[in-house]
Amino acid sequence: MSSRFGPRKFSPQRKLEDRAQNLRFEKKVSGTLPLLTFNFKDFDTVQCPPGQLFEQWEKDGLLSKFVTKLIDLSQKNIVNAQQQELITIYGKFPEKSDFKCPKYIQTEDIQWAVIKDVGGQLHRVAGYIIDNVFYVVFLDKDHKFYKMKNNNKNSDKFIISAVSTLWNAVEAE
Repeated sequence: MSSRFGPRKFSPQRKLEDRAQNLRFEKKVSGTLPLLTFNFKDFDTVQCPPGQLFEQWEKDGLLSKFVTKLIDLSQKNIVNAQQQELITIYGKFPEKSDFKCPKYIQTEDIQWAVIKDVGGQLHRVAGYIIDNVFYVVFLDKDHKFYKMKNNNKNSDKFIISAVSTLWNAVEAE
């Protein structure tokens, strides 16, 4: 019985030397993404308080720490910055915020974010990201841009526990 394709059905049509070698080169994702850059064109000087001006940050010793943070971040891409928890991206403008979204900023297609831990855990710089550009909008030394929800049950338990511990200590004396 002859094969439908003839006697050369399984023989190579090209010589093995003619074939490209099956090599696989891995590309590092972080190396191909552009590095972060910063823009201050939308910096808001109107909402002070709750925000601050650069003069206040300089007076409080935070401005040099902010510049140092920018130098560090400008050597990273957005993926590295998020993985190292230097930047948090929230997406939409936060509902629970002491700040208001400036009217001159188009809110479509932008991701609101913060640069974290600028000279302390509370000190943040809020803005938005488009592609690899972080647009600085607010200086937020008191963590009022994205307010965390208070879990009153846990804080009540802590207070009750602390009072109970103190009461036991007083009774023991």
